[in-house]
Amino acid sequence: MKIKKIIYLGIAISVMASCSVPKDIVYIQDAPRDEKVAIAEKFVDKIQVDDLLGIYVSSTVLGANVVTFNKSVESTSGGGSSAQGYLVDRNGEINFPYLGLLRVAGMTREQLRDTLEVLLAKNELVPEPRVTVNLQNFRFYTLGATGKMTMQNANNNNMIQGERLTLLQAIALCGDLDITGKRKNVTIIREMDGYREIGTVDLTSKELFESPYYYVAQNDIIYVEPNDRMKRQANLDLTPLTVVTSVLSFATSILTFVYIFFK
Repeated sequence: MKIKKIIYLGIAISVMASCSVPKDIVYIQDAPRDEKVAIAEKFVDKIQVDDLLGIYVSSTVLGANVVTFNKSVESTSGGGSSAQGYLVDRNGEINFPYLGLLRVAGMTREQLRDTLEVLLAKNELVPEPRVTVNLQNFRFYTLGATGKMTMQNANNNNMIQGERLTLLQAIALCGDLDITGKRKNVTIIREMDGYREIGTVDLTSKELFESPYYYVAQNDIIYVEPNDRMKRQANLDLTPLTVVTSVLSFATSILTFVYIFFK
């Protein structure tokens, strides 16, 4: 009988301990690891107010003067870089040499590139122009149960070399999510075309790849909600008295189990 009681006691303690094991901490749970999941191109990155644009103009004609137009990241003597570019003002405009004020907010970078190539050629400023436009102050913010609650400037991080940043890459930059963070209900706050929208993403599902929030946009706020256990813990008044009370309560529970099974 004592052996049975020991087994029952072990099962009871295991059940109690399992209640505290974090759930749903694995990313993309519903996709077999040999399955190909298509990425939906639902996100269009548009130029916004306060964007700092690096614009580089070249020409297929040898000896063409293009220096006047070029503003992008320049190397400094200290080995770093100094960001220079065209700042989109509160009216959504940039002041471009010889062309004056151009409204660029709401355009994609590809649309601005094509527009500048047409205008430079039409006004005979650059023969056969070729224009490159990039965003030099791309940033996003992380809040809640993340490894780092801060503003991240992806352009200053060597991990990001391309034109776009995925949500998983952004999470990696902030040091991953805390184990207590809800991965099924990550909130994305986004400003686009003068409107603010709030969306949610489930990081445990392959539907993430079809979400319009799969790619991070300029000034996105990524908020990770803590799980219910952490919320309850945060509501506790952790004074010395409550800590002692919790310890005594746990000890009483163990002693009760021992008494029941070994009396």
